[in-house]
Amino acid sequence: MHSQSIRIRTGDPELMRQINRAVILDLLRNNGKLSRAQIARKLKLSKATVSRVVNDLIKDLIIEETGEGDAGEAGGRRPIMVDINSCNKFVMGIDLGTTNTVIAIANLKGEIINKIRVPTNRNHSIDNIIAQVTDLVEDILKQSNIKKNMVVGLGIAVAGVVEKDSGIIEFSPNFNWENINIVRLLEEKTGIPTLADNCTRTMTMGETWYGNGKAAENLFYINLGYGIGSAMVIDGKIYNNHSEFGHIMISSEEIRCSCGKYGCLETVASGNAIERKANQQLSNRSTGWITAKDLAEWAKQGDLIAKKIFEETSYYLGKGIAMIANVFNPDKIIIGGGVSGAGHILLEHIQDSFNKYTMKIIKSRTKIELSSLGMDAGVYGAISMILNKNVFYTSLLNN
Repeated sequence: MHSQSIRIRTGDPELMRQINRAVILDLLRNNGKLSRAQIARKLKLSKATVSRVVNDLIKDLIIEETGEGDAGEAGGRRPIMVDINSCNKFVMGIDLGTTNTVIAIANLKGEIINKIRVPTNRNHSIDNIIAQVTDLVEDILKQSNIKKNMVVGLGIAVAGVVEKDSGIIEFSPNFNWENINIVRLLEEKTGIPTLADNCTRTMTMGETWYGNGKAAENLFYINLGYGIGSAMVIDGKIYNNHSEFGHIMISSEEIRCSCGKYGCLETVASGNAIERKANQQLSNRSTGWITAKDLAEWAKQGDLIAKKIFEETSYYLGKGIAMIANVFNPDKIIIGGGVSGAGHILLEHIQDSFNKYTMKIIKSRTKIELSSLGMDAGVYGAISMILNKNVFYTSLLNN
């Protein structure tokens, strides 16, 4: 994801062509419009190579000429500038949640043009969900006045164990699915090339492309929602193995976790745990179910019991994050997901607990931040997934 990690390989002309495309696109993505000569200087490539690759990219409608630039101090002819094409090709992203589904369409610069958020069909059969997603694809294309053949790919984020190379959801407890090839099913229905990945890894990719993780070479991302998910970025690349931060043993409380063990972080620090404590301790405050969002609002208003529940939650999270930092020593730890919306009442006490349990030299180097993308991290990540694989070939820059 970060061009400073490039290792140029030689000997394979097609591979070199792809790498040259990738480095030029990465440069334009991060710097905006440049002339062919500027690209050649910055990348130390020959003008002939740059001109050949740029002309191919213009032909493929990936980049476009945007007019003349400044002549510079020496005068002479004004250079023709090129930039990522934002008008002719598009990408789609879907964040498939058990409660809500979000679909967005973006141009090749990653700028979202349109977004739709709807309640997910309560009947979670794969046929019903595929039908709903297919309808959403058609709806957003119609609303955005974009033809389907202008869409280079569709990315989808879904909770569960996802084998991203094949697109098979091996297991999704949220939907009660096993061995579902969601990529094949969506491609058959929509006719659009599709990629799928685990929701937390996808959210992490969104952070590295759009959010607070842009400059981090090593990152630990925590998806703090009903449960607790996690993912890692190592040397600028998403680590593809599943990470289960929510199931580290951290508490002596005899609360059975959904995984079957006792003492997991999820049992004391997830959205589910917050709501369980709130409805046990504050049942006289409300006739309905108290949500984590309700509790956060009460805590911000100064309610002592609500504040205490968030302090306990933050203590366990900070302690767990300290374990991660002591082992992994990332540049940043970013907390996203629905519960991260609690903001400072969560982060303040996480930092206190983290400071208590982390080695001095590590805590001075590791920043803990809340996600800047909020509830849109998943859909931004799904868009990034397609841009990364189908447009920019960013994976070639990190091998």
